[in-house]
Amino acid sequence: MSATNSLHYKLCCEGAKWLRKQDYASYKIVVVELICIGAENPDVWGTNGFNSILIEVKTSRADFLKDRKKFVRQAQGSKYACGNMRYFLVPQGLVSPDEVPASWGLLEWKDNEISIIKQAQNIPCENHGELAILCSIMRREGLKNKIYNYRKNG
Repeated sequence: MSATNSLHYKLCCEGAKWLRKQDYASYKIVVVELICIGAENPDVWGTNGFNSILIEVKTSRADFLKDRKKFVRQAQGSKYACGNMRYFLVPQGLVSPDEVPASWGLLEWKDNEISIIKQAQNIPCENHGELAILCSIMRREGLKNKIYNYRKNG
């Protein structure tokens, strides 16, 4: 988790606002820097109830290059990766579009605005990571462990 006054945290918050404003889907649930039991703890993650978007914020080249070594970026860990669409959000000029994985997108921060440099492609995922995130949100927001029966008396 980054410091509240850091560039990383500022870009996480800006990425979350950007995600909420997307026209092509209403991403109603968006989280910033949620740490949970899942294999991936994305900087920004959001869902519209059907699809999800992950945003990884990188403020240094070293951090961007280190991301490739994450368990969820390797073949054996890919089933635990989050996001039907995945983006890197970086300050302008930090990363070139040809450096991001083929299906990933690239967002750049310049002059207090986020621009899409490379559009992400839809990635089928097994959603194990998303389930961990949603359960963590429900627990933190007070959803009780019980049976929820939504049929009214029969």
